[in-house]
Amino acid sequence: MADRYWILGTGTWDATSTTNWSASSGGAGGASVPTAADNVFFDANSNVLATAFTVTMADTPSVCNYFTASGLDGTMTLAGASIGLTVSGNLTFQATNFTRSYTGTTTFNATTTGKTVTTNGVAFGGPVTFDGVGGGWTLGSALNATGQTITVTNGSLDTSSSGNYAITANSFASSNSNSRTISLNGSTLSFNSTATAWNMATSTNLTFNAGTSTINCSGTTPVFAGGGLTYYNVAFTSTAVSTTSITGANTFNNLSITGRTTVGFGSLSCSANQTINGTLTVSAGTASAYRIMIASNTIGTTRTLTCAAVSFTDTDFRDITIAGAASPASGTRLGDCKGNSGITFDAAKTVFFRATGSASWGGTGSGSWSATSGGALDATQFPLAQDTAVFPAATYPASGSTTTINASYNIGTIDMSLRTSNTMTLTTGVSSPSIYGNWINGTGITISGGGTITFAGRGSQTITSSATTFTQDIAISSPSGSVTLQDALLTTGVATTLSNGTLDLNGFTYTAGIRFTTGTGTKNLTFNGGTLVCPNPNTSSFSNFGPSNFTTTAGTGTGTISMTGATAKTFSGGGSTFNCTLNQGGAGALTITGSNTFSNITNTYKSTGATSILFTAGTTSTFADWNASGESTRLLTIGSVTAASHTLSKASGTVSADFLSISRSTATGGASWYAGANSTNGGNNSGWIFTAPPAPSGSNSNFLMFFQ
Repeated sequence: MADRYWILGTGTWDATSTTNWSASSGGAGGASVPTAADNVFFDANSNVLATAFTVTMADTPSVCNYFTASGLDGTMTLAGASIGLTVSGNLTFQATNFTRSYTGTTTFNATTTGKTVTTNGVAFGGPVTFDGVGGGWTLGSALNATGQTITVTNGSLDTSSSGNYAITANSFASSNSNSRTISLNGSTLSFNSTATAWNMATSTNLTFNAGTSTINCSGTTPVFAGGGLTYYNVAFTSTAVSTTSITGANTFNNLSITGRTTVGFGSLSCSANQTINGTLTVSAGTASAYRIMIASNTIGTTRTLTCAAVSFTDTDFRDITIAGAASPASGTRLGDCKGNSGITFDAAKTVFFRATGSASWGGTGSGSWSATSGGALDATQFPLAQDTAVFPAATYPASGSTTTINASYNIGTIDMSLRTSNTMTLTTGVSSPSIYGNWINGTGITISGGGTITFAGRGSQTITSSATTFTQDIAISSPSGSVTLQDALLTTGVATTLSNGTLDLNGFTYTAGIRFTTGTGTKNLTFNGGTLVCPNPNTSSFSNFGPSNFTTTAGTGTGTISMTGATAKTFSGGGSTFNCTLNQGGAGALTITGSNTFSNITNTYKSTGATSILFTAGTTSTFADWNASGESTRLLTIGSVTAASHTLSKASGTVSADFLSISRSTATGGASWYAGANSTNGGNNSGWIFTAPPAPSGSNSNFLMFFQ
């Protein structure tokens, strides 16, 4: 171990140059470049006179044992574009006359305890890592790594019980299985990450001492990966629209969420149960329409928050149970988004839109709503998830006005049935509201905007379109609930997604944007004589991700899924049973993937142009009936997607088709498969009979007996 002093001012710290290194303060140059066992010093004799100078680290990393910058009489800059610094002992930065511009990682790799890190207000410009088996570091001042990650990989980090020094960074991480200890004492830690601000997801072999610390997460989309540890005070402090997540079954003293000061809708998502031994606080925003939602990360799966006390204002809840001394919890303007218990919600009410012209759903000040039709504006009447929001027949708003749903609010029933001769546009803009009641259009309504409208009511919900086209994506995410059409529904959004619950077409036609997709929950598509139309070509016009938890119900009458897109479309059945007819209703190729079961298959496209139904090679498609045929002017092609055979199965009876062009197709199952006299055998087929079916047995004798 040796001491190395920097001399001669500006120079380069690399692995070979000895010009700027001396064995003593202000001594002669030529001393060896410091190794990881050597202490380096920057002092009053490091520069020429009292001038500013720059030390540029040129190798990654520059290494030393102790790093000390003290007594500088001219400003020193420690530079290096992406160069790191590895310190095996203590680190001390001088509070004045010292700056750093290097942006590489600063690594502390001591293997013994008793080391100190004293930056005296000088911020790190790159990540900071503590990684020394058996090492131990105590802060001698606040630690600032703004915009960077502080990581504890091995060893122990102590914020100092005597100093309770603050830590400021983008994020803090210690997610691994190494032996390590973190002691926060009474320190305040502040992180502004919009990703994982606090990461203890894997807390194996971690000794964590929260002390009386406070952890503040100010990012707009922070994840707090708690790892099931016990914390003191944790606060999510963003006043902008934010989406916050907590993972791990953690324990807190106090947990708080700051209210919004900007228009919007924030949320806290929990992926496990949480315990709050003090108070869970959701602060009021600056208006009743600035809301926060506390929800389970999985719809239909309850998370329990065991709380000693709560303070809730303008808060919505979904799949949350409040337990402990605070139960049943109450508050101001609490919205019920279903699946909750241990919470006393505001009674359901009917409110009326009161703005005279174009306005926002969630307005500032006195808001846009009234307790009575035409009554006074009242900010406290903002419609909650259990309420009914009514648009009066006239004046509120005036004919031709636009109402904008200006955040992804939780909304109960929207009743616009009174808007007939007085027109109105309801737009979602870029927001994605969730609907917990019914949606009722009037004949004077226009719908516009993007985003997704999610029906999530858990009970019986209805949609009355009144011939109004929806421009948004539509999602059904209603565990054990149902959404029933009251008339034909047309959406020009990109997708309709059925994730949870039942979509009942109720005998009407639902045109599902570009594609229809199923999610991962328990869901059912009920036809009752209705038709689901997938009108546009897409690589996944209909996508069902496997038979698990997905059923179709014919109900009253025959249901149909009609693939009307031109050129190309894909029906990804996922190996499910479809109690309906699958219709090739457009030009071009319909590709069917998976071994699925159908009630029937038809081809109703009558215009000019080639059409085909192609099956995935190696699959078996089962039909209760087959009514797909071509025409004299155009053959319908039946084939495989690739140069290998598929199988078509029907248990009994007779298939009577015609004007088909068939190749690589095996027809089986017990039925007689007649392709028809006008069909073409393209080769590699079996089971198909390329003639018309015989006349029914006894038909001639019955004819003769009739004339006797």
